[in-house]
Amino acid sequence: MLFINRTSTRTFNRWLQTDRNNKRLLLVSIAAIFLQFLIFKFFYPFPNFMPPDSYSYLQAAHDHEMINMWAIGYSWFLRFIPFITHHSAGLVWFQYFLLELSILYFLFSVSYLLSPGKILFRILLALSTLNPLIPHISNFISSDALFTTLSLVWFTQILWIIHKPHLRLLLLHAAILFMAFTVRYNALYYPIISILVISLHNQLRRSEKQMSIGLILLMLFIFIGYTQYCYIKKTGVVQFSAFGGWQLAANALYGYAHSQLDSPSNVPPKFRELHTIVNKHMESLSRIPSFLRPDHNIGVYYLWDFHSPLRIFMNEHWKTDSTKPFFRRWASMSPLYSEYGRYLIEHHPGPFVKEFVWPNFVRYYAPPVGFLGYYNEGEDSVNKIAVIWFGWKNNKISNYFKDKKIRVTNFFQVGSALINLIFLLTFIAFIAVGRYKKSNPFCKKTLTLTGILWLTNLVFSVLAAPIELRYQLFPILIAFCFLSLLISALIQETKNISTISASAYTSGDNLKVNAPLA
Repeated sequence: MLFINRTSTRTFNRWLQTDRNNKRLLLVSIAAIFLQFLIFKFFYPFPNFMPPDSYSYLQAAHDHEMINMWAIGYSWFLRFIPFITHHSAGLVWFQYFLLELSILYFLFSVSYLLSPGKILFRILLALSTLNPLIPHISNFISSDALFTTLSLVWFTQILWIIHKPHLRLLLLHAAILFMAFTVRYNALYYPIISILVISLHNQLRRSEKQMSIGLILLMLFIFIGYTQYCYIKKTGVVQFSAFGGWQLAANALYGYAHSQLDSPSNVPPKFRELHTIVNKHMESLSRIPSFLRPDHNIGVYYLWDFHSPLRIFMNEHWKTDSTKPFFRRWASMSPLYSEYGRYLIEHHPGPFVKEFVWPNFVRYYAPPVGFLGYYNEGEDSVNKIAVIWFGWKNNKISNYFKDKKIRVTNFFQVGSALINLIFLLTFIAFIAVGRYKKSNPFCKKTLTLTGILWLTNLVFSVLAAPIELRYQLFPILIAFCFLSLLISALIQETKNISTISASAYTSGDNLKVNAPLA
């Protein structure tokens, strides 16, 4: 029964190994996972590349770099893979299998800790592991699959920490959190949630809390400090993420593009040269019909397009020393762009909210498929670094279909919208009918954690960068699971109320029949 304390004395491992039903479900799931991969690879034999992300990850791995445009963790992962396999299908299989294992770990943990019904659990298991998004995301040369894997393990570990923490679990949790942090900076809020859960846990001794929180902070500070050192050594600039400064400025320009333009004389001197180029660009865009403007939808225009004022200013700034590597030129602009982006947002908050935050909020509700909508962006060839890394004879790629579109992903744009909306409404209803108060303490903490994660991810995603479907697989899987559990609990609550009402009505009739006559 959902949200009832589990009375089993068996450990999780023993529960998996000795329960015949669990063993059968696990074996069938693994067989189905393997079969799904074979079918998928028949139709899509080559990995999916997204420029410039994929090639940048490969180049950083090939050159043994310690910093990159994006978080370096995925390039470290790529350097590890050749110890297992040099084949591109082997890399995709490894990403896919790790992701599927993390889903199994999460779902079987939920089954053990929260006791959903057998039918509900089997439905969750089938829909989650056989989700067509899983192989498509795993097929990318990108950090998406690995980050989703680490995020699912991180969240599941928190459930186990709430349930019954122990030293080994806390150490593993710190390691997983560190890996997630190095793979994608969307994990910036993960340490906050982990530290809150550990610090508020009443079963942990003070020394255990201090040790586990200290380990998390130590590992993160070492990574941040070393990354800053690498930036100083390679670019002469102290920073943690060069991409963050570019992204902030690009986000701000979507709002400023629809604002009253500020005179360069009214902005701080350090921004004037950049601001002059920005104003000139915005004036040229204002003469173009809105539906033809390259920035009519939020995306990567201001970030990567050669006509973007940010790229133009970078080229102007380095025109006397254009021999420097692109990464150094690109990264050196980030601190200025970060300050400029904050300046524009502070002075034009209304347009920023209207033109960037609100459209991105809508994208969170129904995230566009983006790169997931096409196989290799419709191209039939790849960059040279891909050929070198995988040892291919040429740069030609193909798939089973004549059309390069991946249409199945379009259904998940609608599915994500429904899951997010129904999850929110069901969560509110669960609290409103008093079912939350009736839940045991562990379930209350679990639901609170899930609600905080969903809300924090919403706020962070909306403010950080233009949202795509591939970024949201982790919160979608979590929301879908707990949405199903909450609906099941509400249905059970409705049945209980109906039973009590029927019982009370029957008792009332009996009293009338048996009442003495006046």
